[in-house]
Amino acid sequence: MVETLLDSLQKVDPEKTSKIAELVKQLIDKREAVEKAETEVKRLKAEADSISSERIPNLMSEMGIELLKTPFGKIEVIQKYRGYISKANEKEAFEWLRKNNHGDIIKTNVSGSFGMGEDDKAQQMLATLRAQGVDPIHKEGVHHAALSSWVKEMTEKGIDIPDDLFGVFIANETKIT
Repeated sequence: MVETLLDSLQKVDPEKTSKIAELVKQLIDKREAVEKAETEVKRLKAEADSISSERIPNLMSEMGIELLKTPFGKIEVIQKYRGYISKANEKEAFEWLRKNNHGDIIKTNVSGSFGMGEDDKAQQMLATLRAQGVDPIHKEGVHHAALSSWVKEMTEKGIDIPDDLFGVFIANETKIT
């Protein structure tokens, strides 16, 4: 016999159902509180970033000073350098790096795929590569720290690099020591 909705509801413990409803309300409230707190954290980070990268550097620049001792520590403005190579720009960026003698910052890994029944081939290839001192896996990439360091070095040397390929970001940052 097919149980109707009314029949199934009559079997439900009203006290436990009420408890579940109360817990669901608490869950919704907590999720809303988390979302509100995350929004506030983002706002505070943006304010701190504005003070660090714009307001303090601008005032120190207006004053013509590079270093200031305060009760909170020694204040100086440094430049931070960041770079990012998007997947869309990866091929062109790597080509540019190699063409302009900066290919050494590209990390390369080599790997191979073998089908079913090709285990002997795979083991033979691994043995050959290992005998030559190579740990086989192939993948190319530039570590974000290496790229940022390279962006800083090139910028400080006055070497022009394509900002669009390398997602170049240079900003002031207040350092407190």
